[in-house]
Amino acid sequence: MRQVLITGGAGFFGAHLAKRFLEEGIRIRLFDRAECPFWAHKPGVEYVRGDIRDPVSVTSSLTGVDSVIHAAFASPRESVQTIQSVNVEGTRNLCTGAIAKGVRHLILISSTIVSRKQRVHPFLRKSPLTRLNMYRWSRMEAEQIVAESQDKELPFAIVRPKTFVGPMCVSAFRITFDWIRCGRPILVMGSGQNRYQLLDVRDMAEGIRLIEASEAEGIFHLGAQEFQSVREDLQSLLDHAKTGSRLKFIPGRIARATLRGLELANIVPLSEWHEMNSRGEDSVIDISRAIKELGWQPERSNEKALIASYDWYVTQMMTDEVINTRPVPLAHLVLKKLLAILFRQ
Repeated sequence: MRQVLITGGAGFFGAHLAKRFLEEGIRIRLFDRAECPFWAHKPGVEYVRGDIRDPVSVTSSLTGVDSVIHAAFASPRESVQTIQSVNVEGTRNLCTGAIAKGVRHLILISSTIVSRKQRVHPFLRKSPLTRLNMYRWSRMEAEQIVAESQDKELPFAIVRPKTFVGPMCVSAFRITFDWIRCGRPILVMGSGQNRYQLLDVRDMAEGIRLIEASEAEGIFHLGAQEFQSVREDLQSLLDHAKTGSRLKFIPGRIARATLRGLELANIVPLSEWHEMNSRGEDSVIDISRAIKELGWQPERSNEKALIASYDWYVTQMMTDEVINTRPVPLAHLVLKKLLAILFRQ
């Protein structure tokens, strides 16, 4: 029976991925520095607690593993030092250990942000303009480390998913979902006429399962096949929620200045969703390779993914099970209050 290691496997993505692999009779080993989640206590799942930055624990976790899905990463919310140590050095530790243990296939979960045009400081050419750019550079470097490992007989695939949402996953929409639930106006950065492709986390899990099963190599982009403009997708969510919320549009320049000020104050970094929408730019990728070569078919549109994520969020808020037992990040609380003051929400 094959065994797959999932790094960073304690969260919602690990839960969806583990569920899909277990359905195929594949054993799962989760590797994360967090405590073992409640859903991992089931037959076929092994949990190893460790830090991706510790080469000894990483190498030990690879014993007897056929494939690795590397999903451990530090987000733009983390410090520059943490982003570099986790995303870059952690990936280097994993590749070194995988080569030593004879792992047959490594799948790196990267980000579509690496495909975006590079923005550099006007005077300090090697300095990132924002933490989001620092995060982008770390993701690019991680991809390069994985690619170089192929020369040492470690076959690899790189998955670049769009922003994913769905059950257990609210992503950058937590404040939005809460305001919809309460019937408050929803702030849209910019005109909302641009298109921003999302991805249901369940479709993402299936795409990764297909890559692992086929031992496919190279770069795969995963995203929804059906999506509308940001304005239309959010309006469909409001129509579903029926709480009286309406869309309120904030001029892009004001939105960017506000978000950048929050980042410079070290309160909250920009997310790709917020930045692209405030600029009114489309964020769409070509998913044809995954469809043609893997037979992957994303079943859920942007609208369906948002609705599934929102419904899960509301259910958890009502039952006081998952969300209310997790501490809300300070950055989210500050951002929520500041937006309410600035735009009279």
